[in-house]
Amino acid sequence: MSPDLEEFRNRILAHAKLAVNRAPKVESEASTNASLVQPFLTVLGYDVTNPDEVSPEHHADFSDKYQNKVDYAILNQGQPVIAIESKRVGAAMKDDRGQLRSYFNASPTVKLGILTDGLRYELYADSDKPNMMDEVAFLRVDLSEIAKSGSIDDLTLEGVSAVRSGLFNPEDVGAEAKRKLMFESIVQLIKAFKTSPPDDFIRFVLDRTEMGKKMGKLTQKVVDANRDIVQTAMEAFVAREALARLGFAPKDVVKAPPDYQEPPATGTAEQAISLETEGGSLPPSGGELAALEYSKNRLFYLVRDDILFGEVSKIAFRKYKKSLRVYYGGLNAGSLFDYRERKDGLPLLNFPALNVEDVPYAASPALDDLLLKSFTQRATEAGVVFGGQPVLRSIKGGHPDASAG
Repeated sequence: MSPDLEEFRNRILAHAKLAVNRAPKVESEASTNASLVQPFLTVLGYDVTNPDEVSPEHHADFSDKYQNKVDYAILNQGQPVIAIESKRVGAAMKDDRGQLRSYFNASPTVKLGILTDGLRYELYADSDKPNMMDEVAFLRVDLSEIAKSGSIDDLTLEGVSAVRSGLFNPEDVGAEAKRKLMFESIVQLIKAFKTSPPDDFIRFVLDRTEMGKKMGKLTQKVVDANRDIVQTAMEAFVAREALARLGFAPKDVVKAPPDYQEPPATGTAEQAISLETEGGSLPPSGGELAALEYSKNRLFYLVRDDILFGEVSKIAFRKYKKSLRVYYGGLNAGSLFDYRERKDGLPLLNFPALNVEDVPYAASPALDDLLLKSFTQRATEAGVVFGGQPVLRSIKGGHPDASAG
């Protein structure tokens, strides 16, 4: 990623936090524009004080009888190229797409329409018919979610970056919108296949695997018998990809560590099963993935010693039927915590090193304290020498569920 784009990412993150803090004090559409929308346009590099660049209450007329206007128009050589319709923060935006569409369709030079309440931004193009605004937004940006997670994904960042002053190209918008809409439709299709693979897809997969080719004719009975394994395999693949991005090597996902022992039949490990069971590996659930990401990222933040910082990257995990064990070093001797969910869905953590059980999984200084104490204790027991006991930092934004898929 270029330094320029990385710097823009930091500006978006800073603006998201600022906008979320301001939003509760904004009570009208006018204050939404002044406190939220205009600062966002400034982040994009536009001079909101220059009417030759940002024109408020801009009109586009079909005729003397029908007049259309938007809250802001971004101008290029005197012609509007971006139309922005804003509503009071928190207001429903669905019914106001028609107002934006009427202006968009009345202005041949407009190639991008933006509907916003100051926190949520929907971007529309004319990818289906020239000069006719699409029914579906090709990009949605929610500053509340960005502020909550403290991150913005690369695709969204690149989409917003393309709207910046000096970078926006009206002629590219339609093609880019088509690409993003196609991308999203493929993602949704794959998601549907992962959740409930249709018969044709199962046949497609089986027909292209060595084991599947040995099954002979792929009858409905064969398809039904292998439905679960195809679904589980897809879930495992998605989990591995997500875990690889968190720094867990593929071997951590599918193979037991050398010192593997079955955990004692107590607490969350009583339903333990090997990942190398016949029929494929067992992928972590969405909640378990969120706990893994949160705990590892928090420890990277909490430890202040360089040696300990390097040791955090050695954290591994073991998936069981009804729980997940996160550990450092040995599976049992180095256990940091066990994650499980109650029947009502409440996630709980057990910390064997500290003899602490059933701690609700929720971002807090108390959870930070337990993570840090458990990790430093296991590191000390493993013979790691570091410069004194780390000092607990106060929690800084985020939420354990912010990155769950």
